[in-house]
Amino acid sequence: MAISSQNLKNSGWSIINILLYPIAFMGLTPVFINLMGETQFGLWLLVNSYVYIAVNIISFGFSNSITAHVAEALGKNDQDKLFAYINASTRILSIIALCTALLALLALLALLALSAFGPVVPPFNITDSRLDIVLVVATLLISVKFYELLYQSVFKGFERFDLSGKYNILNKFLVLGLQLLLALMSKGLLALFVGSLVINVAVVMIQGYIMHRIIPGYRFRIPRNPGESKDLFAFGFWTWLQTIISVAAYQVDRFIVAFALGPIVAGYYILASTIANHMHMAFGAMASWLFPKVSRQKELSGDTITWFHTLRGFTVGLSLLTILVVFLVYKPFFTLWLGPEKFAKIAPFFALFLMYEAFLILSIIPQFYLNGIRMLRFITMLEFMYKSGILAGMFIAFYLVPTGESLLLGQIISLVLLMPVLYFLVNRKILHDRPFGETVIAMLPSLCVGFIIYFNMGTVTVLLSVIALISFVLYFLKPSRFNLKLLLS
Repeated sequence: MAISSQNLKNSGWSIINILLYPIAFMGLTPVFINLMGETQFGLWLLVNSYVYIAVNIISFGFSNSITAHVAEALGKNDQDKLFAYINASTRILSIIALCTALLALLALLALLALSAFGPVVPPFNITDSRLDIVLVVATLLISVKFYELLYQSVFKGFERFDLSGKYNILNKFLVLGLQLLLALMSKGLLALFVGSLVINVAVVMIQGYIMHRIIPGYRFRIPRNPGESKDLFAFGFWTWLQTIISVAAYQVDRFIVAFALGPIVAGYYILASTIANHMHMAFGAMASWLFPKVSRQKELSGDTITWFHTLRGFTVGLSLLTILVVFLVYKPFFTLWLGPEKFAKIAPFFALFLMYEAFLILSIIPQFYLNGIRMLRFITMLEFMYKSGILAGMFIAFYLVPTGESLLLGQIISLVLLMPVLYFLVNRKILHDRPFGETVIAMLPSLCVGFIIYFNMGTVTVLLSVIALISFVLYFLKPSRFNLKLLLS
């Protein structure tokens, strides 16, 4: 039966986009580890983290800014503004991409020149795994990713999450298939990233063509759009600050593990982190359309609070249920997937990441919503508050006990303490509900799931599951808050 709700379609495509690739990657992980070795596999994940971090930092928050301004122009039915925002975005991101590519090419020329000096810097070829050359190619890949960011953001501004999902999936699976083939041929890291670069260029060109097809009459114009550029930078600055804070809070631990505990431990830590991160992105994807939705709705009627409550109940409930199910089945699944020896290396990390995620999901809807209604300073302050706490907890715990597990426990304790503070501040500023409900009762389902994972005992699991369900239904699904018709509209 066809799904008639555009909101559910957007949620569906966003979830498929986020989950399909990591499921395939998880299935192939043992193959990649066996073909590449644990050290090269760990380095491969680290370089991919470098690409992800660089794109998010250097793009200056333009992803959310483009989506918001495209959605607002559509809400006002202002075609001139729409074209001006897309022109300004294209021009700015093209300059950033060009500068990034030139930096990579200059680095490549320097390495080529140094290779002429003999054994100090040996020549390289496509079978190499030399990290310096791999980073140069990865930097070229970053430059291409800015165009992908442009087209994906425009699709989302149009609420065409189906197009965003389809082309993202196409790109990722073509890259994964080629990388698997190259690994089977015993090629090095360099070949894997060169292949990724070629496919990204091809898929980005297709997305550019499709973007022009869905915007009749649009053509790129050379003249500058200073007003629209200023709008994009003003909005992007705050989301850029949020991105920097997020990168620090969510990525620094990977590099701490890599440098302090070695690439082999880092490989398993990053693998567990990547799975949890994709789970978090999937949870966010269920409501990612809230961002352009409230941006447009704000221009039409201004009434958006019900969207906040409804999407929060939907996202928190489904996310906690997923986390609980994953916790109950991951041990036999991971043992079958990785084998007993490799499972023993990842298991302690993954269980703690699930605890961490049970509390982090509480931040999803406040971030989407507050960015969507342009309370940018407020949400940036909130993001800085609790993510600084994550960093502080991480460093303090690792200083006391230098293990990967301690890094995660420090972050979990920080979230347990700071999520109620975040909800208290959001309630005081926006919701004006009872403080006890927002700071205590709203935390109960996450606390129950966290304790279920921590204690890992049958009777405790049953008792806390019942408490979590009752508290969730009574608070999050209360009729005055949760509007199912709105979700299905």
